[in-house]
Amino acid sequence: MPDDEKAQPGGQGYVLVARDYADIAQLENPSVIERILLRSRSEKVAYVSALITSGLSRLVVAGPKVALFAMVAEALTELGKEVSDWIREGKIPEDFSGRPSGYQTWVELLQEIDSNPVDVERLKAMKAMFLAANRVSATDGESMAAYQLFQIAKRLTSGQLLLLKAAHERATAQGFVVNPNVGASRWLDDIAQRLGHGISGLVERDERVLIQNGLLTGRTFTDESGIMDHKGRLTPLAIKFYENLQTYDGDSKSSAK
Repeated sequence: MPDDEKAQPGGQGYVLVARDYADIAQLENPSVIERILLRSRSEKVAYVSALITSGLSRLVVAGPKVALFAMVAEALTELGKEVSDWIREGKIPEDFSGRPSGYQTWVELLQEIDSNPVDVERLKAMKAMFLAANRVSATDGESMAAYQLFQIAKRLTSGQLLLLKAAHERATAQGFVVNPNVGASRWLDDIAQRLGHGISGLVERDERVLIQNGLLTGRTFTDESGIMDHKGRLTPLAIKFYENLQTYDGDSKSSAK
C-alpha cells in the first residue's frame, strides 16, 4: 500500500501525506488541490495526530512545525468552505483556475496559508482580492487589477491593514471632505486614537509602508510635516482595495447564515 494511503483511515482517496506541506502549492492540477481542501477537519486533525505519534526522530525536533501545521489545516478548512460556498452561490465559476490571474491568486493564497497562517488580517485581505479576481462578473481587466491588489495585500501586515481600516473609518466619518488644516502629526494622533493604542510612532511606521504601496497620499513640505487630507488621504487604489474587503466581508456573512 502506498505511503500516502497508509496515512489515512481506510486507505481511500487522496489525503495529506507525510512530506513537506509546502509542495501542495506546486501542484498544477487544481482538482487535486480542491480534494485536499474539501477534506474534513477531523481527517486533517487525525493526520496531525499521526505525525505526532509516529515516533520519527525528525518530528521530535519539528514540534513547532507540527503545531503550525494544525493552524494551516484550520486555515485550509476555512478556505475550502468559503470557496465551495462561492461556487455553490454562483459567485465564482467551478473552473475558476482557468483564468490566469485567478489561478495565480489561488496558488499564492495556498502558499501564504502554508507559510504564514498566523497573520489573520493579511490572509483575509488576500482572500478578498482572490474573490475579486475570480468573480463570474469580473472582466479580464478587473481580474488583473484584483491580482495586482492581491500582490499589495501580500506585502502588508495586520497592523498596516488595520491602519488602512482606521483611515477609511476616519474619512467616512468626515464625509471624505478636504481638510487643509490637519498636519501630519495631528493625523497620526487621530489614527492612533482610533486604533486604541495612542502611539503615533507605531502609526507613522506603518504609514510609510502604505504610502510606498500607493494606498495613502504622501507628506508635504520639506520637513514632511504636512499632508494632503483629501478623502482622508485614501488614494483611488486604497478605495478599491477597501471596497473589495467590504464585499468579501458581506459575502462571508451571507454564506454563514
